[in-house]
Amino acid sequence: MNANSEIDDHLGVIYDWIDQIKFSRPKKNISRDFSDGVLMAELLKHYYPKHVDVHNYVAGNSIAKKIDNWSTLNRKVLSKIDMRLGKEMINQLASSQSGVIEKVLSDLRVKILKNSNNDRNSGQEGSKEIGKCLFNSDEMMNKTVPQHIFTHLKQELQEKNDTISMLQQKILHLESIMKLKNQRIDDLTVNHKVIL
Repeated sequence: MNANSEIDDHLGVIYDWIDQIKFSRPKKNISRDFSDGVLMAELLKHYYPKHVDVHNYVAGNSIAKKIDNWSTLNRKVLSKIDMRLGKEMINQLASSQSGVIEKVLSDLRVKILKNSNNDRNSGQEGSKEIGKCLFNSDEMMNKTVPQHIFTHLKQELQEKNDTISMLQQKILHLESIMKLKNQRIDDLTVNHKVIL
C-alpha cells in the first residue's frame, strides 16, 4: 500500500466520521464549511456537551469573524481538552487553507478516542455515541473496532438484558397482585350482595 493510498484511506475515515454527525447546515466543501468555526463548535458540542455553548459562535464570511470564532473556541473549549491551536493554524483554518481542517479533525478524533478510552478505564460513563460515530460501517463490518469499545458495548448490552429480565419479573409480580386484587373485589362484591 503506497503513501497516497494510506492518506486517501485516512481522509475517507475522517469524511465518513464527519458525515455521520448531524450539523445545522449541509457540508459542501469541508475547508470552507469549517472555516468559521461554527461546525467545529457543533462537532465539539456532540462529544463534549458541557464545554460548548454553540450560541457563542455565529456564522460569518469575514476573516476577522472567522478568526474570532476560532479564537473563542480555542480559548473556551480546545484548551479544556488539551488541544490548543496556534495563531497560524487559526489563520489557516479561517482562510480555508486546504488540508488544515482535515489535520485538526484527525487530531480531534484521536483525542476523542483517547478520552473515551480513559473514561472507560477510570469507570466513568463515556459518550454513548462514540462507538457509533467514530467508526464507519466498513470498520464495523471488518471487525476493526477497538477491543475496548467492543467490550464496553458488550457490557452495556448485558446490563440492559439484566434490566429487562428484572422488569419482566416485576411485571409478573404486579400481574399476580392485580389478579389477587380482582379476586378480592369479586369476593367482597358477592358478600355485599348476600348481605343486602
